[in-house]
Formats: sequence, C-alpha cells, structure tokens
Amino acid sequence: MEAPRDRLLGAVASHAAIPAALGAAVERRCASADAHCAALLVAGHLPAARLVRVRHPDTDTIRRAYTEPSVTRVEQSGRAGLVVALDRFGRTADREVADAVNARKAPAPVRLVLDLRGNGGGDFDRMRRVASLFTGPKEGALRLLGRDGNAAVALPAPLRAIDVAALDVLIGPQTASSAEVLAALLRRHAGARLIGARTQGKDRITRLVPVDHDWRLALPAERIEVPGEALAGGLVPDIETAMPERL
Repeated sequence: MEAPRDRLLGAVASHAAIPAALGAAVERRCASADAHCAALLVAGHLPAARLVRVRHPDTDTIRRAYTEPSVTRVEQSGRAGLVVALDRFGRTADREVADAVNARKAPAPVRLVLDLRGNGGGDFDRMRRVASLFTGPKEGALRLLGRDGNAAVALPAPLRAIDVAALDVLIGPQTASSAEVLAALLRRHAGARLIGARTQGKDRITRLVPVDHDWRLALPAERIEVPGEALAGGLVPDIETAMPERL
C-alpha cells in the first residue's frame, strides 16, 4: 500500500515538476506516513504553492453556500439597458444570469452591462457555462497548457441563449482567475467591450491536493489560454476608466 507521503508527492508530480532537491529533502526529513511534513516542504520549494486549511462547515453554513446567489444586483439602465453584477460562480450562475436578462422590462434585445469587478473567480466549468450563454457552443475556445502538453477546451451548449444588442463587461483589480477568463472569452467570442481597469492576471488553474482531513495543498497547475487574448499580467480593458464600486 502506498504511503501517505509518497501518495501526496505522486499527486503533486502530476501537476508540477518536483526538483531533485525537494525529493531528497522529503526523503531525509519526512517519515513515509507524514504527508503534512511533505506538503510543508513542497509549499516551501514550489513557487506559489501553499497549504490551505479545510473549513468544516456546519449544516447552516452548507445550506447558505448552496443558496447564496451568484448574481448580486440587477438594475435597469435606461429604456433598453440592464446591469447585472455577477460576483461568484455558484451552482446556478448561468441560470441566474439568464433569468435576470429574460425578466427585464425592456425591448429585446437588451443592452447589457455585466459587472465582474467583484468577482474573484471560482469554478472553471461553471464559468464556461456562463460564457456559453453569450457565445453558444464553441470548440477550442480555451486551451490548458500543462506538463503533458496542450489541451483544447470547448464551451458547452448553453442553458439558453441570450440575445443582446450590445455587451459591456466591467472589470477591475479584484477581477481574477475564472472571472478574467470569462471577460476574455466574451471579448473574443461575443463582441464585448471591457471597461474599467486591468485585472489581476491570474492565468492558472489551482489544483487542491488532499494532505489530511484538515489540510489541502494548493498548486498552480495548468496555464489557461484564450487564443487571441493576453491573460498574463492582467486583461487590459478596451476603455480604461476609474469607476465607483457600484454604478
């Protein structure tokens, strides 16, 4: 049976190259059953790797997490405009966005402003479902660049298509990770204008490797690429402007 230490190192090796010095340090300092010791050494040797404590929520916290909305604000903007703030990628994020647009009191198609300034990222697949509302299914819209080469990632068939006359996406320094990828996809494949300030520039997927009951090792893994867009260093808006936190 594989020892916990070696099982953890095997999981790490599937996402990142393990330096020889790290392997030697683990062999020298960590017993085979001590995965936590190995995780500490990995976090110290690999750039941006870190230990993350697992929260063990009570029933009420779990219930709130499942019901907390992804769309936190919907406002009419003139006769044919709508502002939708998408602050997270919860389980029903695509449905919430679609419902918000379809429930508007305005002629179709709508002029939509999608506010991602407070969105720090989240579930990659849920983000793809939101993007597909505006783009439809699209092969090769994304690429994941990892240790084993490049993998093309498609956008799926949408829950329902959204017809917009114009699409503006608000971005800023707190727009990160999957939210940055969403903004890039909408600019590239849905004709969106990006308005605001440069985003964080987090262009890698984070993989969580189990250490024990209370800890996970967060590893930056595959780099995300939207062909035709530059995510590294942050997305640059089409219109750079200082804006209040809320319109």
